[in-house]
Amino acid sequence: MNPTMTKENFRYTSAPERRDRLVQFITEQGYCTITELSKAFAVSEMTIRRDVLRLTEQGKVRGFRGGVGSLSKQDMEGSDYHLRDVKMADAKRAIALRAVEMIGTGSVVAIDAGTTTRQVADLLPGERGVTVVTHSFPVVSSLIGRGGTEVMCLGGLLHPESLSFDGPATLSAISNLQVETLFLAASGIGERGAFCGNGFDAITKRALIEVAEHVVLLTDSSKFYASAMVKICGWDAIDRVVIDDGITDEHRLMLQQQDIDVVTVTTAPHELTSGAAS
Repeated sequence: MNPTMTKENFRYTSAPERRDRLVQFITEQGYCTITELSKAFAVSEMTIRRDVLRLTEQGKVRGFRGGVGSLSKQDMEGSDYHLRDVKMADAKRAIALRAVEMIGTGSVVAIDAGTTTRQVADLLPGERGVTVVTHSFPVVSSLIGRGGTEVMCLGGLLHPESLSFDGPATLSAISNLQVETLFLAASGIGERGAFCGNGFDAITKRALIEVAEHVVLLTDSSKFYASAMVKICGWDAIDRVVIDDGITDEHRLMLQQQDIDVVTVTTAPHELTSGAAS
């Protein structure tokens, strides 16, 4: 379960109050599975499904297969992978190079779906004997034929926008794993944590966070100004952030106050004003 989802924050005394709390909770998270809501509110999945059905009929939330969201369909689809890939290119490469330095020989790491994280796969030396767990099609493609690197692909339904796999098969595969480090991607970051562009991707990211000993967020500084509506997690779930030197003092202080280890990399100055991408 997402570390930010705790019963203590959503106590209630009646069914109507529970449904009001549900709306608040779903709005803050952007997207939740029925299972996550059942655990967070300490009620059965059947009860949650009835609540969601009533809230959907009232037009307060949007129902999706296996979950519920507060966003429009367009928001849930996210942005195109190839459009995001060309943004902040120099910063992403510098961030990826620093991430590769963190990967020891024989490590078991998870590489999230995203354009910055894909560059980690591009730059990973084969002789380190690393095992890579991923649901990213570009990461798998990058590592094909890379001698000395084992790849565990988390299959499922392939989404053309993000070029990532997700769904029940993906989540089931993740639940049986344990990895040393997760290199996490995000479409936007702020005081409340990390965000992405669609609910299904957020669920997969949360599942990977649960099985990782350490979580390293790879993000360029433009993500502080990007709009991404679905919350992945709060800062308490992230151990380290690798970011370019375009980060402001204010944003750096915010991360440090969250007890985040901030690693800054140097990149080309003209890149720092480019648009956001994950």
